Amino acid sequence: MSGDALPARWGVHSRAAALWQRIYSNRLSLRLKLTLGYALIFSLSVMLGALCVFLLARGSLTRTLDITLQETASLARGSLLGSGLTQRFTEALKPPPELSIELLSSSGQVLDVAGQPLPGAGVAEQPPVRQGAYSNRGRRVLTEALPGGLLIQVSRDSETLSALLETLAKVLLAGSVLMIALACVAGYYLADRALRPVDAVARTADSITRSGSYRGRVPPAAGSDEMARLTGTVNSMLDHLEATIERERSFARTAAHELRTPLTALQGRLELALERPREAADYRRSLEIMQGRVDELLSLAQGLLALAETDRPAALELINLSAQAIEVTGELHDLSQRLGKQLSWQDVGGQNVGGQEPAQWVWAEPLGVRQVLRNLLENALKYGGSRVTVRVSPQALTVWDSGPGPQPQEWVRLARPFERGAGLQGVSGSGLGLPLVMALAQRWNARVEPLWDKGEGGFGVRLSWSARDAGGLN
Repeated sequence: MSGDALPARWGVHSRAAALWQRIYSNRLSLRLKLTLGYALIFSLSVMLGALCVFLLARGSLTRTLDITLQETASLARGSLLGSGLTQRFTEALKPPPELSIELLSSSGQVLDVAGQPLPGAGVAEQPPVRQGAYSNRGRRVLTEALPGGLLIQVSRDSETLSALLETLAKVLLAGSVLMIALACVAGYYLADRALRPVDAVARTADSITRSGSYRGRVPPAAGSDEMARLTGTVNSMLDHLEATIERERSFARTAAHELRTPLTALQGRLELALERPREAADYRRSLEIMQGRVDELLSLAQGLLALAETDRPAALELINLSAQAIEVTGELHDLSQRLGKQLSWQDVGGQNVGGQEPAQWVWAEPLGVRQVLRNLLENALKYGGSRVTVRVSPQALTVWDSGPGPQPQEWVRLARPFERGAGLQGVSGSGLGLPLVMALAQRWNARVEPLWDKGEGGFGVRLSWSARDAGGLN
């Protein structure tokens, strides 16, 4: 073979291997891949087991035959007469036809055969005889040394043993093939049953993609195995996506409705101002009214943007609640003066530890905490009583006012975007303050709860965190 032919043949083999790998990787289904892999491993195991059984059986049968030959050789040694080269078997020793017992010289010449006539004179010497047990020309032979330099050789036909081993090999081969075939069928059946939930997930995803309907669900798999967890997780994800989509749709419809009102008023004011020539004072008054509408639109847009940004991942930091309360209270001092309200803050924190107040430190976002405080304080100053207080307690902030607050049954409604309290439609506001507070608290794993004081009167909103180990503060 030339040197150029070898690389060409290697190239053919490599291309064939690459083609088979591509077919196995891309053309076959996962069921067939699992079945073929299982069948390959099972086939190797079965064939290896059959080979071990065959070798063990052959060894066991051969050892049994060798023991029989050894016992026969012992019996033949006891049947020898004479001494030296004149030793012969007694006439009483007559083995069966399939068994041969011979007395040999050290050079391999047959001196006597049990149960048969003595060999004639002038028999040619045989080549040296191998001692021990071995197979030779379809017979099992055992040769042992005797005192005086003679050898005794016992042999037996091994065709029966060969036929038995051949039958055993055929049985093992047929059984292996049958077991491999049954294993392939069972493997495909098990793979099909195991992958049915995956097919259901794929069909559901395809149905949602084609129809655009996100209400489809995967049939839950029985049990608590990996496939059951898969279908449960996929259904939970679809439930979450449906709730998110519905919430976004509702939010978009409500936002469009809320934006349409000031835009319609702004459009009407513009049309009225452009209807006919007017005095400069009239134009100024119209522009001032339109500026107020624009301010409302800007406030509404900022509230919508802040509420939409609550979906991004939270970047939590350790912050001091007392410091945040001092800062925001100072910023809203002028607003409280204009509204004729009294604004203050109280610190009812825990013990100092190493110069720090661990109860005042929580994991949150500084800008978000200030936004929450500002929204709650602005609501309390606009709609609450004459006294508004920010109370800082262990892992909590409470904005309290002396007013009665909303009715308890209205709290759930007010937590939705653009909802306003009864009788407050004439007060400026977008109805996004409390929903933004709820969304930000959810980002920090905090809890928002309303508080009513039935004894002295008053209403508060409490923002609380779960307790954390103060030893983690540095």
